[in-house]
Amino acid sequence: MIVLKFGGSVLLDEQRLRIAVHEIYRWRRDGWRVIAVVSALAGRTEDLIAKCALSFANPSDQSKASLIASGELESASLLGVHLDRAGIPAVVLSPASIQLVAEGDPLDSTPVKINRSKIDKALSIEGVVIIPGFTAINESGSTVTLGRGGSDLTAVFLAHNLQADRCRLIKDIDGLYESDPVRNSLTPPRRFGYASYLDAMQTDGTIIQHKAVQYAESNDLEFELGRFNGLRPTRIGSGLTIYTDSPDRSEILDIAICGLGTVGRGVLELIEQLPDLFSISGAACKTPSKHTDLRGIADCISDNADLVAGSGARIVLELIGGTETAHHVVKKALDSQSHVITANKALIAQRHDEFHERAHEQEVTIRYSASVGGVAPVIEAIESRSPEKTPVCSVRGVLNGTGNFVLGALETGVGLEETIKEAQLQGFAEADPSRDLDGYDSLDKLLVVAHRLGWSVNSKQAEVESISDWVSNTDQSRFPVRHIATLNKQGASVLIEAVDPSDEFGILKDEWNAAVIEFGDGSIQVVKGKGAGKWPTSESVFADLLELSREITLANAERETTYVS
Repeated sequence: MIVLKFGGSVLLDEQRLRIAVHEIYRWRRDGWRVIAVVSALAGRTEDLIAKCALSFANPSDQSKASLIASGELESASLLGVHLDRAGIPAVVLSPASIQLVAEGDPLDSTPVKINRSKIDKALSIEGVVIIPGFTAINESGSTVTLGRGGSDLTAVFLAHNLQADRCRLIKDIDGLYESDPVRNSLTPPRRFGYASYLDAMQTDGTIIQHKAVQYAESNDLEFELGRFNGLRPTRIGSGLTIYTDSPDRSEILDIAICGLGTVGRGVLELIEQLPDLFSISGAACKTPSKHTDLRGIADCISDNADLVAGSGARIVLELIGGTETAHHVVKKALDSQSHVITANKALIAQRHDEFHERAHEQEVTIRYSASVGGVAPVIEAIESRSPEKTPVCSVRGVLNGTGNFVLGALETGVGLEETIKEAQLQGFAEADPSRDLDGYDSLDKLLVVAHRLGWSVNSKQAEVESISDWVSNTDQSRFPVRHIATLNKQGASVLIEAVDPSDEFGILKDEWNAAVIEFGDGSIQVVKGKGAGKWPTSESVFADLLELSREITLANAERETTYVS
């Protein structure tokens, strides 16, 4: 379990909530349960304080606390919406619902107790819980706040009381400094690699709330402070202070995008939000004239995908679809020593070994998390444990969002053709959805997983059942049913099966996917997420991009890091 806190310096506006989505998904797909603590959007608290002062001559502290606390509840709720759009399961819990009780001044209270049962239950079901920072309730149930910077205190309080393994405060700078490095750029302050509680308390309080440090010290809680997508945050605890001359910063990586369809444009939008991490050096699509609205890159859009793929960009995104042109693009990129990221499950199913051998020869990588399960981290889950100690025995899941959407609609009595049109309208289904409905898209995903596991599976011997044929030939009283993809060492299948309405597959609605992974030690891991649509696929592609950025940053840091006592 990790507690992640996002402050107003990071959440500058509603669109910047995507930063929190990316960071939450980073940890979630690596198998962590996540508690996300959020501050109000930048300036929101000040606006509410001003509104209170303007509207009321002398409001009580209790009334004032209730008003200004609404900023955190708003940002937490908005983050829940953004996570849902990205296809990441999450639940928002208010301080009242978890009985987060504080005592003292209504505008500067200190948390004292919490009922963790609802948090534990939500984590076991969803894996992500969002809690507004800065705010609590008193013994009588009235809303109180925890003082300026109080979301820091919320985070460390939750980390201690939930016995979290880690707690990280995400700021707009890469660690704790003696003073704000932005405000003091002429005489740069020293950066802490590790800060003792005492030295953290000696800072001016602009970066971290002193009450949070005091609470952590009184409970012997070590925590971290760093940037979005960071690797080397400052650790704050009871140890000896260490300063570092090496900041936790990333080089700007140039990206070439091949394919500007729904997903390509979605990924582009996410990239453009982080100019300190990525820049676009080129893009390719069939008809560049359709993308004149992309003013930032309009001049570098070409209809020659091979040219863009072979441009020598640090990273090439293959988002074209199909296999023939995409094959040429990936080969060209790898031969030009570019890292490759793709969501093309059919291509990887066919060319996995070829691409990995070519990538190894060129000392680059190829990544394709989005090719299996959308934002459901199936590949990460199967690789989360040592294959020697806990090998995977089987993978069984609903791996096609379009098929699941169609079966769900059929269950309500809607006709097949009408259902397909609705799926296309909502962006879940391709113009030709036959591979989704016939089960071959799910089979491709099983073959990708088999490659990752080193299993030899004969796709021609796989049993695959079509939704369209099932509708025509089967008594549909069997509802609820799901298109279940199953993989083990004996082979693969994609069959329509009856399910219990309350099990991990029966509860899946619309475009949601889930996979149940059984390991050799008898343990089972379930991963969930939306498996179709613009934003789930874009988020998964972007997660690969951020992971690659971290690996490059870490490699650079290992060569450059120095420490000073």
